[in-house]
Amino acid sequence: MIIVNNEEALRVKCENVLPEEIGQLIEQLERELKYSADVGRPGIGLAAPQIGIAKNVAIVRSGKYKIDLVNCNISKAFDQAVFDQEGCLSFPGRSERTNRFQEINIINNAVEPYSFIATGLLAVVCQHELNHLDGILLSDVAIKQKIINSGNNNKKVQPNDKCPCLSQKKYKKCCGYGL
Repeated sequence: MIIVNNEEALRVKCENVLPEEIGQLIEQLERELKYSADVGRPGIGLAAPQIGIAKNVAIVRSGKYKIDLVNCNISKAFDQAVFDQEGCLSFPGRSERTNRFQEINIINNAVEPYSFIATGLLAVVCQHELNHLDGILLSDVAIKQKIINSGNNNKKVQPNDKCPCLSQKKYKKCCGYGL
């Protein structure tokens, strides 16, 4: 069963997966992802810590794409951009605005290491699942909007507003980290 709304249980550092564990863990993740979709909570990816297993394995399933992330790391990342509405099966109904890379090179250290490139939505999902393997949650990578205190009215800084740090730059080009 997928762990829901329990940050403490999800903030675990994972151990590498042994070759003999890979098949069983992938099958278990696939069953849980399918069950989640069957009960009305579809998702694209799932990491082992989300089902209570502290192992470096996650899956991504989207249409014709079937990616198994086993003992992985990102070796290169390109084109950072804002991704709106990133969600997580462990925090149903919640979505966040995040900074993610649009293209990543992943080294998959399964039985025989190999690398591949993920782009677009698949890159975002892979980064999300790999974050889970390091105990990093969606709330940790969410873009925090600054609040401008203007007298009695507090308002969120919009991307094209001048940055509250008084740099005279647009917020998105300054403290908004490239919004």
